[in-house]
Amino acid sequence: MSKLQKRLQEFMRDEELSQTAFAKLTGIFQPNISDYINLGVEPNYDNFIKLINAMNCSADYALGLTDIDSEETFLEPLPFGARLREILNQKGISQERLKRELSISGSLIYKWLSGKSLPYPSSLMRLAKYLDCSVDYLLGRLR
Repeated sequence: MSKLQKRLQEFMRDEELSQTAFAKLTGIFQPNISDYINLGVEPNYDNFIKLINAMNCSADYALGLTDIDSEETFLEPLPFGARLREILNQKGISQERLKRELSISGSLIYKWLSGKSLPYPSSLMRLAKYLDCSVDYLLGRLR
């Protein structure tokens, strides 16, 4: 069972929400909610943002990177490509270095940076660890 799957189950139990009610709260189709909760299917980027916003928790907590939820007030995420580019520039990391050190295809990095594709939560965790920042910072929810 993934940490995200466990956190979703805990949230629904604590809030006494059915999958249908949780789907309505998040704006995600109920079959997708069922897949996340029962099968541990990884949500896409947009649905992950909807889930953590509905749960009012940090991305790092939802992903199990910390067991203590932050008391921070989270901002709306920034466009991912622009945010990733900004952090890479701050840290002096080239796209080629990112590609080589994380074994990510150059075309995928290009798609992330250009906004043509968005990473899944598992990729967000790898990027945040590599960039030595929180997932919330990587998303631009913390600045």
